[in-house]
Amino acid sequence: MELKLSSLLLFLLTFSGVVSCQSQDNLGNFISNECDSLLRNGEIKSLSVGVIKNGKIYKFHKGKLTNGKSPSKHTLYEIASLTKTFTGTLLAKAILDKKVGLDDDIRKYLPESYPNLEFNGQPITFRSLVTHTSGLPNMFPNRPEIFENPDWDELPFRINELQTGFTEKQFLEELHQVKLDTVSGYKFSYSNSGANLLGLCLERMYKNPYEDLVKNHILKPLEMENTYVGISNNNSQFLAKGLNVKGIEMPARAEKELNAEGGIISTLDDMIKYMQFGLDTNNPLIQISHQELFDGKYGDFENGLFWQIFKNGEKARKIFQNGGAFGTSSWMTLLPETNTGVFIITNVSGPEVHQKLSILADKIIEHAE
Repeated sequence: MELKLSSLLLFLLTFSGVVSCQSQDNLGNFISNECDSLLRNGEIKSLSVGVIKNGKIYKFHKGKLTNGKSPSKHTLYEIASLTKTFTGTLLAKAILDKKVGLDDDIRKYLPESYPNLEFNGQPITFRSLVTHTSGLPNMFPNRPEIFENPDWDELPFRINELQTGFTEKQFLEELHQVKLDTVSGYKFSYSNSGANLLGLCLERMYKNPYEDLVKNHILKPLEMENTYVGISNNNSQFLAKGLNVKGIEMPARAEKELNAEGGIISTLDDMIKYMQFGLDTNNPLIQISHQELFDGKYGDFENGLFWQIFKNGEKARKIFQNGGAFGTSSWMTLLPETNTGVFIITNVSGPEVHQKLSILADKIIEHAE
């Protein structure tokens, strides 16, 4: 089953209203003023913001990029870990296509034997990959020592040195060295390597490269014509150069073979299309992607397929995820029950930037209700 929107729904989503910086209503004015307030703080240099409320679209580009120009509809950003939600969508498709189940052993889709990928007879499952409870390391090559008292200005360059040119073959070799210390699904530990492992499994299920799966099953159906897996010579000229909070220019991610954990770059307009897709509660792919996988284990906090979910009594669920590259920070919150979505991205990365984007998103949602 292809991921698709009906012609009528696409018409409604596209033409129900777009409000730009030049043409604003009450909500538009509020968003604009809050963005201006955040920029006056000085830590965040630029913002691209997209908001959907009951089919109406609000778009804002604020501040200045490193080239002295304002971001625009052509500006590409690294969306980093928001890429994982695309990977989760592909898993939802595989589940819908009855190729796999959430609690299946992932080793079924690996080219070699991995007896080390189980603990006390319990294997790593797809459920544990998308909830970061697999027990796999944060990244491959696995070098945890570089995160011990690091120089944060230099750490991105060290990570890129390790990952530049890193191949699928090397990834599979590293996978043999993993030593699990608990059963799958028990302990949360954020894992980029787990997301890349899922990407490899999906490639084997469909006998297609990850990039083609994203293109054919997400980007083309949603007409996301300015979204790419990986940075190339053709699109790099439009890529926003990232900074840390000190204003030091940060590198883009290293070029490597595996990209399912954070390799997508996109524009504001395309990410608005992705939000529209995420708000469609009638789509079975969204129903699968946004299902609650922790079964109440953590109270009001839940996890979908690489989505985080917060439940607050009788209020609508907040389904959210963020992305942090070396020099970009992004935040997306979806409230499908109220047809509300917020996407914010900036070319600055730092320990408090995501918190500020989250607060801005919550303010917008509160004002929109």
